[in-house]
Amino acid sequence: MIWSKAPSKVVLVIRLLMALVFAFYGCVKLAGGQYYYGDWDDLSKSAVDGTSLVWLFYGYSPFYGRVTGLFELVPALMLLFRRTTFIGACALFAVGLNITLMDFAFDYPFVKYMAALYTVLCGFLVVQDRARLRDVFSDPAVDAARRSPENSRG
Repeated sequence: MIWSKAPSKVVLVIRLLMALVFAFYGCVKLAGGQYYYGDWDDLSKSAVDGTSLVWLFYGYSPFYGRVTGLFELVPALMLLFRRTTFIGACALFAVGLNITLMDFAFDYPFVKYMAALYTVLCGFLVVQDRARLRDVFSDPAVDAARRSPENSRG
């Protein structure tokens, strides 16, 4: 398959790019940005479009905003270390998929395509460690039975 022939430099560039993107967004959320944490009494539905309403809703709880920031920042930092790349890529794939679905569901303009690209790139990183992915979903008893001497005799 084409992704099995990917040079390690390409994988490294994607890891660093995803780490940078998600760390940036995570830090913005941790610093209190991106979501609206303002006074809800001053808002009227007629003055707020649907896109802004989503950010208002997510910002209703500052705790939630900070937790989503951590869910982006921690896995992004994990991409910087080879031993934790697989876990970080899996976590960011899940986070990215959620962001992509939200962006398409609420019809955000261009950013929905960027979110989809980031999700695909995180999925690419997960596939790069397909041996670990296989280990996660395999049954040790079945694997041991396949490797037993009785099964190797023809």
